[in-house]
Amino acid sequence: MSAPDGREALQGPSRRRVVALGALWAAISAAALAAPGCYGRNCEGGLEVYGANEGEGRMIDEDTWESGPMNGTWLWFPRQRTYLFDLRVLGGRVPYSVEPYIAASPDPMTVGPNGTIGSGNLALLSNVSANRVDVRNDSCSDYYLRLVVKVEPMPPALPADDGGGADAGTNDAAADDIDPDAGD
Repeated sequence: MSAPDGREALQGPSRRRVVALGALWAAISAAALAAPGCYGRNCEGGLEVYGANEGEGRMIDEDTWESGPMNGTWLWFPRQRTYLFDLRVLGGRVPYSVEPYIAASPDPMTVGPNGTIGSGNLALLSNVSANRVDVRNDSCSDYYLRLVVKVEPMPPALPADDGGGADAGTNDAAADDIDPDAGD
């Protein structure tokens, strides 16, 4: 039966609209959950040690180390990756300048200039200490990294000890020459 004012006729389309809107909401929610993003476990990074093995980085002068040449292939720097740079080649010196460069391609100077200084969450620096620098890509995007580390020059070498010791040239016998009876 239908009401003379047509209310029952409107209830049918209204229910269909509610069901259609509910289905649309469910579809959008499912798509949002399935889309990649930085939540859950889909953006876990790793830890990589670099610089300890032969061929991993190089000294470009006695006070500057680089992970690779500017016009070469840069290090893969995926999302949430932390690099622990083992820099024993610095001889125990603490860096005064750490310059991370990032790019969207592994050879940014060949493909076109797309390298830039890394900053913010793209290249977080930590543990800058003697022979070590850590760099973290704290984003959910993948990049390539080139690192340049500068240290102060080594202090000049001390002269070799000639075997005379610190007391060389002093006369230890002078104390034995004092006559205890001289004051009498």
